[in-house]
Amino acid sequence: MKIWNQAPLVRLLIPFISGILIAIYFPYKIGNFFFLILPYFVFIICVVLVPSLKISYRKSWIFGLMTNLLLFAFAYQLTIYKTDKFNTDHFSKFINEEAYIRGIIQQSPIEKERSYKIILSITGVHSGSEWTHTSGKAMIYIAKNESASKLKYGDQILLNAKFQAIPNIQNPGEFNYKRFLAFHNVYHQCSVTHGDWANLGINSGNLILKQSYELRDNLLKILAENNIKEDEFAVGAALMLGYSDKLDQELISAYSSTGALHVLSVSGLHVAIVYVVFNWLLFFLDKVKRGNIIKAAVLILLLWFYSALTGLSPSVLRASTMFSFIIIAKAFDRYTNIYNTLAASAFVLLAIDPFLIMEVGFQLSYIAVIGIVYLQPKIYAWYEPDNRLLDQIWTITAVSIAAQIATFPLGLHYFHQFPNYFLLSNFIVIPVSTIVIYLGIALFVLYKLTFIAGLLAICFSWSVWFLNASVKVIEKWPHALLNGISISILETWLLYGMIILFIFYFKKRKVKYVFYAITMMILILCSQIFEQYQQSNQRKLIIYNIPKTSAIDFISSRSSTLLTDSIFAKNESSQLFHVKHNWWDLGINKNKIIVKEKEAGGTELIKFRNKNILIINKRAFLNYQKKGTEKIDYLIVSNNSDLKVSEKLKEMNPEMIIFDSSNSRYKIKAWKEDCEKLGLNYYAVSESGAFETNL
Repeated sequence: MKIWNQAPLVRLLIPFISGILIAIYFPYKIGNFFFLILPYFVFIICVVLVPSLKISYRKSWIFGLMTNLLLFAFAYQLTIYKTDKFNTDHFSKFINEEAYIRGIIQQSPIEKERSYKIILSITGVHSGSEWTHTSGKAMIYIAKNESASKLKYGDQILLNAKFQAIPNIQNPGEFNYKRFLAFHNVYHQCSVTHGDWANLGINSGNLILKQSYELRDNLLKILAENNIKEDEFAVGAALMLGYSDKLDQELISAYSSTGALHVLSVSGLHVAIVYVVFNWLLFFLDKVKRGNIIKAAVLILLLWFYSALTGLSPSVLRASTMFSFIIIAKAFDRYTNIYNTLAASAFVLLAIDPFLIMEVGFQLSYIAVIGIVYLQPKIYAWYEPDNRLLDQIWTITAVSIAAQIATFPLGLHYFHQFPNYFLLSNFIVIPVSTIVIYLGIALFVLYKLTFIAGLLAICFSWSVWFLNASVKVIEKWPHALLNGISISILETWLLYGMIILFIFYFKKRKVKYVFYAITMMILILCSQIFEQYQQSNQRKLIIYNIPKTSAIDFISSRSSTLLTDSIFAKNESSQLFHVKHNWWDLGINKNKIIVKEKEAGGTELIKFRNKNILIINKRAFLNYQKKGTEKIDYLIVSNNSDLKVSEKLKEMNPEMIIFDSSNSRYKIKAWKEDCEKLGLNYYAVSESGAFETNL
């Protein structure tokens, strides 16, 4: 109870977050909301402002209940209000098959292989003979050309577009991109070619954001002009400026496998480094009258300057807000409870954007900070070295352990892996990335002094090279990464419950907490045993939806045999995105990839779990001869086969004809029409997503 009294905002944050989550999972627009909450509001005002009522609002459970209900209702309605699709003027309510739209680019365009990806705020739709003012955002892919390369944040463009809803998840276990975009109020997308759009020559972006993006682009040019390139440029730009467009999958995988991925996005670590260093440099203000106020103001200005320097990305905004509240709290001795300030920063951010609660970065950053604040001092107290260097090493180690304890359940749930050498990698990454940050800042400040800038650039490049090389070496060590882990949301909560109970035991030394923790551990084990029992009895046929690729998966118990082409068989990153997460969810511990080249023709009959599966490949006619009562259960058509849907196929009468995603849309359309005429069951993977059936 004492803890709750010291951090009242934490108590108030619970119903606020609950209201947001309920609105996200069960959205419903409530009419006359103000009149529904008015009685609650009047009651609270009366309790606080009318002493004659003699109700002690600090002790009254009624007052507490009303306050919590009011916060819950407010958060629910705020989230609904922030959900663009409920707006009566949302552009989707005014577009036809094709429409002329006008919009504003919401962030710097992201360069893809053949196009630029743009988030567009749509301000108008041409309806009939007039423009209709609209709201809402969409994702636009503009084909590459010289004009497209000049587009920037805030530009107004006009385009003739045919919008489509963001497609549902295409493969089991795959990242749910539709839900991710929905949390950013993006529900539609379209692609446009050179002649379907025009730059109106007007820039109406937010002045601060516009200046920030321009500043970031200028700083990227400084890195390039000082001969920093390839992996050093990619990692340096990501570490310094939050610019991750040049990072390749190999680099991302190396940092992820070693538990160092956090340094590639400007977030809490980077803001913390800036805060710690400048807090130390401004130590003299602690001895000046009202120096704490001056110090707090200077620190906040420096943090937000660094935020502007890094392009004001959402992660750095989150970290800067959090640290701003911490700095303000420290400036006034009466309000120094760290948990209160963390709750205050969360209130501010969630009031601005309730959907932040669903971002992995938001969750991990707050949980990591809570873990560091609470656990790091206790871990540090295990050993107090006299040597200053050892003290710094032990401090970094204590921070890494605390952050890992706090975040590893979420890491297992979202990323299905655990970096076994995280202590070693962070011991290298944290100090080296600190050096890189300040070398980079010095380079940006002194770039006009050619000789000095050249030396700084060499040091910067070598530091980043060392950082990359260290991470890649650690990644190749035996057992560097424990992956393939799959835990449910319930198991994640149970893990956190177990951790909290063990912490309670070490703090209060009461055996009952160990008993409760062991109980939760048993529940997790029971859940895993039941899951493994189900997995040992699973028999599945899965045909994945991978563009221009045939990928047919035969799953028996915890083994997988994947038939695909050599390109996909060699593409680790594509396998990770489309297939491996599903394997981990299904507990697959043995997989075999059989290569079937696209150019190979012919038919192939596979007997699997008493089912006959016939695969017809490129340049293959239907030459299968039925033997006795043998029946074809599934007919899979791949790689633009020369199949002709005819009466012969109707006589075969397969249970299902499946057109996989290696076929062209034109051929699939023709086959579908023929199947409908003959009354044959069919399934087009590229249109409906992966085909999955239990056998």
